Amino acid sequence: MVYPKVTGIYQKVFHNLKTHFYSYKKDLSTNPRQLLLRLSLYLLFLIFPASLAKAFIFSQSYVMGISLSYLIPKIYLTEILVLGILLLAPWQKIRNKFFPLLLLVFLLTLLPSLFFTSFHLISWVRFAEISLWLLFSFWLSQNLTKSLQNKIISFLGWGVVWVTILASLQLLFQHSLLGYWFLGEPYLTPSLGGVATGSFLGREILLPYGTFPHPNVMGGVLSVLAIWFGAKKHWGFFSFALLGTIISFSQMAWLSLALGLLGLFLSRRFFPIVSLNFNELWQSPSVQRRLDLLVSSWEMVKSAPFLGVGLGNFTKVLPVFGVPAGLLLFLQPVHNIFALVTAESGILALGAFLLLWFFAFRKAGEKKDYLLTISLSQLVLLGLFDHYLYTLPQGLFLLSLIWGFAFSKERLLDSGA
Repeated sequence: MVYPKVTGIYQKVFHNLKTHFYSYKKDLSTNPRQLLLRLSLYLLFLIFPASLAKAFIFSQSYVMGISLSYLIPKIYLTEILVLGILLLAPWQKIRNKFFPLLLLVFLLTLLPSLFFTSFHLISWVRFAEISLWLLFSFWLSQNLTKSLQNKIISFLGWGVVWVTILASLQLLFQHSLLGYWFLGEPYLTPSLGGVATGSFLGREILLPYGTFPHPNVMGGVLSVLAIWFGAKKHWGFFSFALLGTIISFSQMAWLSLALGLLGLFLSRRFFPIVSLNFNELWQSPSVQRRLDLLVSSWEMVKSAPFLGVGLGNFTKVLPVFGVPAGLLLFLQPVHNIFALVTAESGILALGAFLLLWFFAFRKAGEKKDYLLTISLSQLVLLGLFDHYLYTLPQGLFLLSLIWGFAFSKERLLDSGA
């Protein structure tokens, strides 16, 4: 009687492990640049929520005696990784010249707003930051493959896991836990002025930030990624992204999540689970401040329709055009990326910006990539009611990532994948 070998499966497992080990060893010994590129890329997607940065405060960073984060030049850890990726990556012949042409036109329309400004340094820093992320988006569109896309989704998922766990613990204990040196976790305590709070079961609570600069940013970013994970049936990652969106208490993030789930419902009969009280939302002080900022941005546009008030200078000149009414001084960019681009850089920059959006939607439609269309729609919704997609690294990361996917040649994020 012949008995089957019981060690065959183990031999196969160890053979595969040995093959992977020698593959990585070969990369390390003969191609360290390629290995460093991979590590930098994967680390970027793993720590994308990080806010760790070196700040440089100048006298011009103060408005009405208050230092404003938007007027403080910073060097972010995530942007150092992006720069490293772009320097390490081998650049191939450009396959699609239309996307870089759109990016170049947009950047050229920003140039005049660098010179006619009250704080030149922040304008140049913002221009460098925007250029960096747009260049990363272009690189991604040229180098995306199915294998890389799967790795990106996986590392993004683990990034969502750790930041949601941290945010949940912040909500539970009502204060920050690990400190700023843990990837930029902000200092949080209920007694701190200006910290985001909400109402839960009739009492005021400190809202969680994770390592994001604000709960709205955390909720908005995770609401988009939740749809990706749901469409890809990564239910563990989806659960964490869903939890992070909910505990952000950001009503716009909930609306973005509802829009995304509705899109999946229409394409795959995925049932939406989020509902909002729109009457309460409209009457909230947050909405009123947004409306006041829109009025101020319109006044800025009328004062300098073609040049704008200066890239990155919205908060610098805001007192001249009207600060939103309220008990607290609200010095922030207008919560609408299209109004912000127009106010800071003029109507030509808005035109170039809108062209980028139009062709991103068109490319997604040509590929019948429904998940990308949903994601772009979520970004438009978030961009209509907040500014972080254009002003903060986590928002620029998400925007450049989705634009890069949209202008890649393959249907890599089809909801049917």
